[in-house]
Amino acid sequence: MHGRGPLRSPRPWRSRIRALTAAAVVIAAAGPWLAAVPRVAAMPAAAAVAAVQPLTVTPAQGTVGTPFTVSAEGLPAGKTVEFQWTTVSGSYEMKPSAETIEFYERAFSEQRVPLGQARIDNAGRVSATFTIPEDYGEVHTIAALVDGEEAARGGLSMVRHVTASPLSGPVGTPITIDVTGLGWTPFANTMGVLYDNKYTGFLSAVTTRGTARAQIRASGTVGEHVIRVTDASAATPYLNTEQSPRKLPQFEFTFAVTEDAGPPPLTLDWPEDGRAASEAVKTTARPRPVVPGLSLWLSPAAGPINTRTTLGGTGLPASATLDLYWMTVKGNRVSPSGWNLVEWPLGAATTDAGGSLTKEIDIPDDLGGWHVVKVAQGERILAETPYFLERSLVTVTPAEVRAGEKFQVQVKGIGWTELDNGFAATYDNAYIGYACGFNSQGDVTINLHATGGPGTHLIDLYPMIFLGHGKGPWNYDIPQLSWAQDHPSLELGYRLPAFRLAVTVVE
Repeated sequence: MHGRGPLRSPRPWRSRIRALTAAAVVIAAAGPWLAAVPRVAAMPAAAAVAAVQPLTVTPAQGTVGTPFTVSAEGLPAGKTVEFQWTTVSGSYEMKPSAETIEFYERAFSEQRVPLGQARIDNAGRVSATFTIPEDYGEVHTIAALVDGEEAARGGLSMVRHVTASPLSGPVGTPITIDVTGLGWTPFANTMGVLYDNKYTGFLSAVTTRGTARAQIRASGTVGEHVIRVTDASAATPYLNTEQSPRKLPQFEFTFAVTEDAGPPPLTLDWPEDGRAASEAVKTTARPRPVVPGLSLWLSPAAGPINTRTTLGGTGLPASATLDLYWMTVKGNRVSPSGWNLVEWPLGAATTDAGGSLTKEIDIPDDLGGWHVVKVAQGERILAETPYFLERSLVTVTPAEVRAGEKFQVQVKGIGWTELDNGFAATYDNAYIGYACGFNSQGDVTINLHATGGPGTHLIDLYPMIFLGHGKGPWNYDIPQLSWAQDHPSLELGYRLPAFRLAVTVVE
């Protein structure tokens, strides 16, 4: 579960950075149970069809954690059977470069993993009991191998399961939605969330092996409110599931709003510690030879605009005055000229007699995401080190507003890549649109009208995917409610928060 953070919570960033070229990169997923067992290098060829016995699976379907038994007859007596579970490995396909990151699509590749072993008795029968592992939903083939050859085969259908908790509380109560067994095929790998028939966003589990978690907040008047977690073939709810050829289960919960105790604190929810990859993408850096014996770092290496960090270095020219530069991007996706990398001067720093450097640097008001601080001597770049500029909240004003009047939300540190170019907004759990901050150099100021009766009204800003180039179905610019565990930017070292905001409508 992701935690709640203050409006600005710079944290030390101890990332090992690797240079990436424009070649396509595939980010793979591995769940705890899958990582703990050796993988089968290649799927073994089955013996002749007539020799493969049926493998009975009881029960034939179930949710994560359900015990099941596999059994077969007609096998060679006294031999050991190795049972293998057929699954997939999920990934996001992306293309990082010095200027940006392009998002392509979700990808799933089939693989088999060991499930366990059992001994065949003297009558040629075998039986073993296992537990459905945390994995993607839908049908999984179970193979029984004897001496490396497939001797029996059966299948088990993993069924998705959804819970929501708590189911009562005041306005603003965080409601956690947990999903297991989310599928991987195009029409089964997303679910949509509706709150009082209003679309809130979607859940995905591409890199989390079918497990998804979201947190929305209770909104509306005192009384009961309906939450539906439903099939979503293109990340938006599919309403007539009863007439669909795929009979996937749908889930409905009733939340009781007990009171309106006033607006909750304005906060940012961050991905949990360790969720973002330790190896990041230096999107404003170009690969260059590493100078032997030279080291450069920033502490902290992440934070919002208008904060300070300390640049440190060793192995630099002794007693030398060096120039410092902040690398960023300037432009937009609309004008014909597009955008390009630019350098902003950060002043100069002088090394000591041993070639060491310590210099405080003010983080500029700029685009969010990965930047680079460079140290140069004349025209020669000596070294560079990355800095992640975090998103931050400036203001929600006025905090109290009459129905129909405008209020303003201002956010800083919005990025420019297809993964962090903007955010998707909801008002009382209803999706209202998206905003982007490239052309305005990381600043997003949105003007909204206060609607609904007197009382507390919630505004939530979620990470989204701005654009993609792969196969459908997938809709962009909509709230990814499972962003804290499964947003594609996490695998590239990005930490994007959800903004939890509110206004009070008065008479």
